[in-house]
Amino acid sequence: MVSFLNLKENIIDHDLCTSCSLCIAACPKELLSMSDDAVPLPLFQDHISKSLDICGTCNLCSDICPGFDTETTESELRIFGRNRVEEERWVGIYRSTHQLATKNHQIIDKVAAGGAGTILAITALEENIVDAMIVVGRDEERPWIPKAYITDSIEKVIECAQSSYCITPNLELLKDPRYHRVGIIGVPCQIQGVNKLLNLPGDSNAAALAEKVVFTMELGCASNTSSAGTEHLITEILNVNLDDVVYMRYRDGAYPGKFVVRTKDGIEHSLPFYRLVEEFKKFKTFRCLSCADWWSGLADISIADGDPNIFDSSRTEKSSKPTSTIMVRTEMGERLIRLALQNDSIELFPYVFENNLGLERKRQRYRSYAENSSRKIPLPPGGDMMYSEIMSDDEVIKNGIGTENNRTSNLV
Repeated sequence: MVSFLNLKENIIDHDLCTSCSLCIAACPKELLSMSDDAVPLPLFQDHISKSLDICGTCNLCSDICPGFDTETTESELRIFGRNRVEEERWVGIYRSTHQLATKNHQIIDKVAAGGAGTILAITALEENIVDAMIVVGRDEERPWIPKAYITDSIEKVIECAQSSYCITPNLELLKDPRYHRVGIIGVPCQIQGVNKLLNLPGDSNAAALAEKVVFTMELGCASNTSSAGTEHLITEILNVNLDDVVYMRYRDGAYPGKFVVRTKDGIEHSLPFYRLVEEFKKFKTFRCLSCADWWSGLADISIADGDPNIFDSSRTEKSSKPTSTIMVRTEMGERLIRLALQNDSIELFPYVFENNLGLERKRQRYRSYAENSSRKIPLPPGGDMMYSEIMSDDEVIKNGIGTENNRTSNLV
């Protein structure tokens, strides 16, 4: 089958859509749009029964969809010339790992951790590596709603320098005709979709779109939430009317940050970050819960919080220097780090990545779905090592993975 029906029957109807919106950008006839639901989904702009005739032989929306087949094997061969081995299953292939802290004080006051994505995006703009960055910030009129932006403004990048734990379609912005060299900050499924786009033949309908992508950075993702989760925090936990909200951040203030809402009357309402983790469990999509990846391993640079157990640090009110863990995977990734160092924009600390609470939650959850779900779930990028026991999400959080950070104080 070709046409949008293929995407609908094999992905959307199985709750496997990642809401990345790449299909919107890639459709050569501009037939698709994203819904405004709490979990946005692609919509066909004519009657669905007409798609067979309208789409013709085009199946591009399905070809680039990361919902079921992330095509990691093909992407790794193109990027690295080999596939990951079993020990690399959950981290992917990489050149080096570090912890990073930005020296830019404008950014330090905005970010949730070390500011890696923000400062490297700014570096790419300042060094003319890209014309624009795709980032995620807040809707100006409804600050509890996430919104993706494509921007050449450093001020806008800094404004968006804050973690968003909410599903946000962003890749449709690739089709913006104003920009021809674009950097992308996204979550793993979005980066997988971009790489499926890059895997297509150069003479395909999507070639012009693929040529825009200069580099990607990905954020470690245990699972995203629907916008209903954020609204629940505001209205049901903090007892605030959405119409009264003028400011919202998921991790505001001193590291590790708090969920903060400010209302029209100037009053600030807050929750410790660990409460978000507890409440957001109720607002996950099937695709997020059954996801096979914490990092895709396909981005030029992968980023995570420098604290391997931010949940525990929030619960115990432990404070430390805010840093980002980064995994550099490609020559482009090394170039961005090198330029940021030359510009004296960052500090780098030697770091050996071992585990992360978010990764362990993802690992255990996927193993559970792989063994117990009768539903279609996303394909993994490689074989999993066997486990003598599979823990529930609550057990992983309770047991933790160790909170000692193994960075040293020597800069490199």
